[in-house]
Amino acid sequence: MKNLIIILLFSPFICFSQNLEIDKESGKYTKQEVIDIENQSKDDLFNKTIEWITLNYNSADDVIQLKDKELGKIIVKGNFSCSMYMKQGWINHTLVLDFKDNKLRYKYTDFSYYSSGSGEMPFEKSMMSKKKMLETTEEKIDNSILNLKEHLIKNKDDSNW
Repeated sequence: MKNLIIILLFSPFICFSQNLEIDKESGKYTKQEVIDIENQSKDDLFNKTIEWITLNYNSADDVIQLKDKELGKIIVKGNFSCSMYMKQGWINHTLVLDFKDNKLRYKYTDFSYYSSGSGEMPFEKSMMSKKKMLETTEEKIDNSILNLKEHLIKNKDDSNW
């Protein structure tokens, strides 16, 4: 019974996700998922996602490369901070978001690690501690997408203030 209640709490989302793995077509590490969100129009999902980007990236204007509401597509080039090789660095990425009524699809790709001492290293090249880098990246993505999902359902009706 307890498990049924937990399942019902998360029923607004039906997800089909994959792990961070190399895409056969592009040859790049990729993680993508389709998220079904009930009773949300394409425009509502688009607007709430723009708000989420604004709240979660240092400068939405700098990271948003494409924002086309009619097409239902946003492309973000951003980064996650991380500490690797005993120094502060960043995991650069591209995030492609596509929208339909009641659906959001995200795709993270074009990963590279950057630090002032190491320069930029694409994930597809050999690097020390690649396994740890992939685990850190996947954790950052999972936390980010969980935060996006929470933002999308939390703000369903925010007009009563």
